[in-house]
Amino acid sequence: MAFSGRTSIHFSFLTCAPYPKGQEFFFPLLSILQNKTYLRYAIVACAIAVVSSWTNFGHLCGDEYSQIFEFAAWKLGYVAHADLRLWEFDSQMRPSIQVWMVVAVYRLVGLFTNEVNPFAVNYIIYLASGIFSIASILVFTNAFFHRVREGYRNYFILLSLFTWLVLYSNTHFNSENICGHLLLLAVGLFYGGLQKSGRLFPIIAAGILLGLSFSCRFQVGFSILGLVTWFFISSWKRKTFSHWILLSLSILLSISVFTLLADYFFYGRFVLSPYNYYYQNIVTGTMNRDSGVSPWFAYLFMVSIYLPFGPLYVLATLRQVFRFPFDILTSIIAPFVLFHCLIGHKEIRFLLPMIGFMPILMMGTLGELAHRFRSFQKHLPLIIRALWSVNIIACFSMLIPAATEIGAWHYLHDHYKKPTLLYYEGSQHQKLLYYRRPNLQVIVCNEGDPTPCSPGFNALLAIDAKSKEQRPNLPQVYTFFPFGLDKILPASISRSIGHFDIYELQNIESK
Repeated sequence: MAFSGRTSIHFSFLTCAPYPKGQEFFFPLLSILQNKTYLRYAIVACAIAVVSSWTNFGHLCGDEYSQIFEFAAWKLGYVAHADLRLWEFDSQMRPSIQVWMVVAVYRLVGLFTNEVNPFAVNYIIYLASGIFSIASILVFTNAFFHRVREGYRNYFILLSLFTWLVLYSNTHFNSENICGHLLLLAVGLFYGGLQKSGRLFPIIAAGILLGLSFSCRFQVGFSILGLVTWFFISSWKRKTFSHWILLSLSILLSISVFTLLADYFFYGRFVLSPYNYYYQNIVTGTMNRDSGVSPWFAYLFMVSIYLPFGPLYVLATLRQVFRFPFDILTSIIAPFVLFHCLIGHKEIRFLLPMIGFMPILMMGTLGELAHRFRSFQKHLPLIIRALWSVNIIACFSMLIPAATEIGAWHYLHDHYKKPTLLYYEGSQHQKLLYYRRPNLQVIVCNEGDPTPCSPGFNALLAIDAKSKEQRPNLPQVYTFFPFGLDKILPASISRSIGHFDIYELQNIESK
């Protein structure tokens, strides 16, 4: 069998010089990277992150922008309260720890320049997210490496680091990605240290990381609860109940700092944002009412369409849950997935925190299929080549900005440094005010409204892609599509891609 449900894991495949006694868990990555295979893969993954942090720029989902970057802009003082998504802000239902991270990076950059470029700030954040994601994957794969059949171990590392969905999402700062990799890192440290008798650091570090993961996204609490329950039973059997208490206290302390204390300073008063989140979305039914509902089995199809590995994610998860119900991975994955299946409103991004666990499940599934079916084992190399061919093609998606509106805001920031008026009818979700210069005024403008060119101001007109109004007879200075593709592509395609074109009424930059 390629996969085992056993919990005895005192194993390391690395042949590297150990750190001084008691310090190996303070420097797990340094130890891991002494393995040349890990080092090569890590370098390639980091190089991809350097590029994709720039090409795949922008928020992956609206919540990533409005609940993190826009809240940070309010805290920094250059986005007004009225411009926020007030329902979410005034109900104090969103965690603030990631907002504080953005504020910290912004102010750090401000120490070196008089004018902070928000695009530079976000590139640093996206790149740091990518590097952190890679680090968490390396720690996790090292801890679970022994549970993979020796002939499949190279595939295990490749699947963990280089599937297109992992590469695409790693660099984004949304709560799903960050909480998922905090969870992955915590499980890797915790599981890798279970058999280290008398070593408490892995337990304490895992508890702090688990609490921080919860502080980024409350739904991951179901995975944490499953892990804590599993460890309670394990500790009871091993008569190491004090270790369970230590883990629980570390989690509670971490949540107290990264949720309660962080939210207190952000909102200016004591709040229980996890409860507020539950009340606003579940008790009042706002989430289901405003966003729609899907049947409990919808995730089976929603995950499967993410080729080439989506169907394997589904199959491997079902196998894990039913074959190894008492395994540590089942205790983490099953409660999380079950909760999301029971909630009416469903989005594929909600399951993103589980993606780091999929490769180890897939290795077990492939190993069992190869063991049971000789024909499958015979054709496995061909199947692998076909899957990776599709995967490589899908990787080209990283060359497209995640938020296609970003290009126009980047153009505005780089080309209009003097006082500027932007006449724009776009929705609040498209007014990415975090990225604007302080000199830019956004004025709501409907079709046919006057667009006066005030002396001493640049004057620009933005036309949304979905607008059917006639394009003005003005110089077009920006369009999302290069090489005149907007004139070649059918209107239905160009309008489906969120963006706006910019036309110039008056330019004073050269004066």
